[in-house]
Amino acid sequence: MPAYLRLIVLGIALLAFAACGGASTPTATPAPPTATSVPPSQAAATEPAATEVPVTASTATEPAVETAAPAIEVVTVGIDPAFEPFVFVQDGKLAGFDVDLLNAMAAAGDFEVAYVVSSFDEILSGLQSGKYDAAICAITVTDERKLLVDFTPPYFESGKAPVSFYNPGQGIAIRTDNTTITGVESLTEGVRLGVKTGTTGATFAAENTTAELVEFPASPAAIEALAAGDLDAVIVDIPVIVGYIKSNPAAGIRIMGGPVTEEVYAIAVGKEKPAVLALLDAALVEVQDSGAYDQIYNHWFGTP
Repeated sequence: MPAYLRLIVLGIALLAFAACGGASTPTATPAPPTATSVPPSQAAATEPAATEVPVTASTATEPAVETAAPAIEVVTVGIDPAFEPFVFVQDGKLAGFDVDLLNAMAAAGDFEVAYVVSSFDEILSGLQSGKYDAAICAITVTDERKLLVDFTPPYFESGKAPVSFYNPGQGIAIRTDNTTITGVESLTEGVRLGVKTGTTGATFAAENTTAELVEFPASPAAIEALAAGDLDAVIVDIPVIVGYIKSNPAAGIRIMGGPVTEEVYAIAVGKEKPAVLALLDAALVEVQDSGAYDQIYNHWFGTP
């Protein structure tokens, strides 16, 4: 066989062998690409940035700002107009030292006063129940009353009056023609002694005398009964006796001796009304510092 024929036959055989071998051996399937680990530094760079949550008023940690309490525009005041010259009715209107003082305090403190006329023995309970914010009518400060209500600093006290007979405190009133009653020791059995209900004078008389006590709802009514001869003596506030003598010089009434008690008068305030107490305290100081207090005092208190 010629040489070129042998080369052709050999090439054909090789091609046939190659074709048979490819059919019997499976073709390898390429594996899916494996996840490539990313270095931490690159991971941080490639991760999406966290979304910031805005801080609202509800999530803020700063302390809340306190809201200022609303200003007090009106103070409701219980008042008993039976303590002339402190509180009484004149020409159909409330008048007296206490009324002028509180009105001046209202002007200084920029508030209004709504007066509610009431009996003295109801005033303290009215303060406790919230019927009144405050009360004024020559109210004596006592330890017992401090348990029930609060008080402003005194606005009338011993040593502040221009004349001694206007000092606060209970005094004994008798007729000018009486020569048998010379002091508390004379207020014994057989003596008819007038007092005002619910006052420190009534308490003093009950604890320190054996006289027959006759109670009245108002001090002037007790003094009038004394002037009419229905009573032998009366124990009420000295300024009230002085005021009555000034207004009724022919009534034949006089004060026997000095005060039987030492007292101070202040404005009573309900214990649940601290803002009212602060307002009145500040207004009283302002009226005293401005000289208005002295003018009111001199208007109402003078020689009987």
